[in-house]
Amino acid sequence: MRSRILPIAFLLLSAPSIPGQAQCAPPQSMKGRLQDRPSAAALNDLGVWFASQQQYACAADAFATSLQMEPNQPDMAHVAFMFGASLYFSGDTKEAIDALQQAEQLGYRDIKLHTILATALDASRSTKDAEAEWRAALTLDPESSTALDSLSNDLLLDQDFNGVLALLENPRLLGQRTSQQSLNLGEAYARTARLDEAANVLRDGLNTSPDSLALANRLAVVLVQLGRQDEAVTVLDLAIAQHPEDSDTAVHFVELLIAAHPDKAQEAARRLLLAFPQSSKMLYLNGIVDMKAGNPEQARAHLEESLAIQEDSAQAHEALGVVLAQLKEMTGAKEHLQRAIALGDNDPEVKENLARIQRALDAGK
Repeated sequence: MRSRILPIAFLLLSAPSIPGQAQCAPPQSMKGRLQDRPSAAALNDLGVWFASQQQYACAADAFATSLQMEPNQPDMAHVAFMFGASLYFSGDTKEAIDALQQAEQLGYRDIKLHTILATALDASRSTKDAEAEWRAALTLDPESSTALDSLSNDLLLDQDFNGVLALLENPRLLGQRTSQQSLNLGEAYARTARLDEAANVLRDGLNTSPDSLALANRLAVVLVQLGRQDEAVTVLDLAIAQHPEDSDTAVHFVELLIAAHPDKAQEAARRLLLAFPQSSKMLYLNGIVDMKAGNPEQARAHLEESLAIQEDSAQAHEALGVVLAQLKEMTGAKEHLQRAIALGDNDPEVKENLARIQRALDAGK
């Protein structure tokens, strides 16, 4: 944890005199207290007022000036917290972290301090330090949904799956997890090869939060891993009905149908393409469905449209290369397969198809 002598930290801001700032005009009721040399208490009250008006930069200046004027004031730790919080809400995350850590070192104890500091540390990718602050918040409020959600997020980022299980496996006093907690716990179960438990907790979470697309999509993935494709299809079908505007879930649904129920994939792909005509992924999937159905010309049209929207899709280049080979357009097929490989498609089948096409081109010379 970084530390600095507090007065120096505040002086570095070079806070201007608040009463004279046009952009930080105090309320009429406080102008008398701010004449000449205002007291630290008056500046603190001004900072609170600015914060109540969501003028956080002005609030930070007021608290900074107060602390410069009277660095040993009785409520210094609290003022330091208000200064740090104002910096954070004004968008100055780096200085906010320093000020909030100083408030913590001065002995200020409040869940808001830990929550704001942890959020700022997460934004700065200081995950380990953030975890310590989230845990400190939980010592003050074991049921804090914000802390439980965020700490489990950080633990997942660290791939500390057992840590997530220890944190979330037994619900806190309320006996109910948030959708984020259900998602994170399900992920931890899945990543530790406990797929049945993952499915159960994700299903429970979806029953509690039926509008959560994240839970529906993750549950579908786990159900497929368990060989329960029909259940996965039902889950995504319901999610699409609730969220017809979500293209990612629609794409996931068609991908699942292509793998599990190819006989139903074409109708669904056509229907959802009408809903998302500019989705490169949906166009690609329609191309795949057409190719599997023996309609290479239609597949070609869809794949070319997909690439016109997202030209760096290795999957679409690979599929178009295969379709062009079916149409005996070997030069074009070769170009698209080469492009797929250049974009990172290292599937041995792609290289085999390219070699086969090259042999056909050589034979035709």
